Amino acid sequence: MIDPAEVLRWGEWRPRPGAARDPAIPAVAGLYRIRRVGRTDLDYIGQTGMGNMTLRRRLEMLGGVYAAEMPYRDPHTAAPALWALRQSTGEEFEVSVVPVEGTTPWRMGLEALAIAVHRQEHGRSPTVEFGRVPVGYRASSGNNAKLVLAGARFRGGPWEGEELAHLPGIPPLAPLTGDPDGPGCGGHSWSLWLPIGEASRSAGDAIGLYRIRGAPDSGLLYIGQGEIGHRLRHHARKVGRVGDRQGEVFAAAPLESSWVAGGWLAHQRLELEVDLIAAHLLVTGRVPAAQFLG
Repeated sequence: MIDPAEVLRWGEWRPRPGAARDPAIPAVAGLYRIRRVGRTDLDYIGQTGMGNMTLRRRLEMLGGVYAAEMPYRDPHTAAPALWALRQSTGEEFEVSVVPVEGTTPWRMGLEALAIAVHRQEHGRSPTVEFGRVPVGYRASSGNNAKLVLAGARFRGGPWEGEELAHLPGIPPLAPLTGDPDGPGCGGHSWSLWLPIGEASRSAGDAIGLYRIRGAPDSGLLYIGQGEIGHRLRHHARKVGRVGDRQGEVFAAAPLESSWVAGGWLAHQRLELEVDLIAAHLLVTGRVPAAQFLG
């Protein structure tokens, strides 16, 4: 069992404007969190560090939050929602970071842990996490050559219509404790463990959450969400595929899967998935071996 406070030693809060040039924010890989000044709840948690993408460079990509027009989703996917939040409340943002050494899966696992801890403390995810957008606004599209060529690039802004991104998230269903491959993990009623082929046929086109393991005593290899049967077949096909990092992990032992279906919205499934990954990390001290490998 690990202590979140030990692995997430956040730095002091700094003003968001100028954060990319703030000497208190190191130019290294890590996690960052964003909130409105004076509040205790968060608006966004992210991670960065692939290639030469440092905390300073990633925060620089949020400069569009202060533009006159809503920014596109590129280069930062949360920029449109943070822009809308600032427009609707008039509040300013501040940021806090924690440097993280180690692999990308470890850093992404800590991001999941930070989000899940916030969910436990506040009963909800950070305000614009998982693609959420404040009511009264529609987020901009991405900004790339393919979208431009297709005429599908657009700039968002005030919006009177209803969007899935406006709908509420789901609170955590259980504490971040318990056996990660047990029948009640995360507050769910999981199916029996079955060979992955049999599990994919049993789940069919049900939509929900699933777990994959190699053996009962080896721990989980992967936690996922989506159309369960399709996703399990997709993972199984990776076994033996040359150069596939997940396939190499999955090839180590016969795969079993357990799943649970539910009528959750897409962003709610992502919330519950994060809770499961965080619980696994807390209990075992590691992320599932095939998690975050692509």
